[in-house]
Amino acid sequence: MSIPLVYVGGSARSGSTLLERLLGGIPGFCSVGELMFIWERGLKRNDRCGCGARFHDCAFWTQVGDVGFGGWSQVDADEASWLHATLDRHRNLDRIARLRHPGKLKAAMAAYADLTDRLYQAVRTVSGASVIVDSSKHVSYALLLRDLPNFDFRLVHLVRRSHGVAHSWSRRVRKPGVGDGSSFMSVHPSYWTVGLWIADNLLYDIVARQLPRTTRLRYEDLIADPNAQLRRILGELDLAAVDQTFSFLDAASAGLPATHAFSGNPMRLRQGSVVLRLDDDWRTAMSRPRRAMISAATWPLLRHYGYSIAASPHPRP
Repeated sequence: MSIPLVYVGGSARSGSTLLERLLGGIPGFCSVGELMFIWERGLKRNDRCGCGARFHDCAFWTQVGDVGFGGWSQVDADEASWLHATLDRHRNLDRIARLRHPGKLKAAMAAYADLTDRLYQAVRTVSGASVIVDSSKHVSYALLLRDLPNFDFRLVHLVRRSHGVAHSWSRRVRKPGVGDGSSFMSVHPSYWTVGLWIADNLLYDIVARQLPRTTRLRYEDLIADPNAQLRRILGELDLAAVDQTFSFLDAASAGLPATHAFSGNPMRLRQGSVVLRLDDDWRTAMSRPRRAMISAATWPLLRHYGYSIAASPHPRP
């Protein structure tokens, strides 16, 4: 019997880690973070798991390796990382989506699909979960997961206002779970982030039309009423039979348990009470010309997703 695999897709810096953590708080749900990075950042780099332990010291992931592969030592980490790096490219989307023959990628796609299927089956066995939640976001990886034979793929297309995404990419944020904790998340200029925001969201609009179970969620709506939005997601993804009491949520905070989510925003390492606050610092930190430039470049999609085109520093109540 196939198990639901809920995938959070969209442009990076849109709040996917928060959504994944909230979904992971539902009984029977197992949030795994951005699992597509496990080969490079787990097996090779030994980053920290969401529980705080290094990957190779985490009992959960050690057991996953034993169940799925007979131990992580049986996995060629270099080959797995190469397969991911080779396939996770926008230029390969037509082949991964099977819109044309995979050609020279055929063998790599088969090998990566087998590796990934064994990984997620092991997660299911070890966690005992009825639903797995992954926030890897990338479109190419979504298409690969969609075709796994033992899982029922369901998509949440997460959208955040373009100005908020661009501002997030401009900030220096430390990555406490990587290396010695002294490195920072990537920083990119607005023209780069705007292009990525447009491309990723357009691609997910297209992919969503090809899937039987999908929903779209705005980050801002999630923060405004997480209880209602989680309930809507479960209903639209046909997961309405699960526990919807959401006892870990109150009006302005969430009690988040420790998880074994791997890779993603540093908040994956936080547990306990987390305040749910709209991150709209861009309204005051971003200059007026920069706000106007982003509005001009992204206004068709802003309107499509129900945002106002004007980017005022004082939002309407």
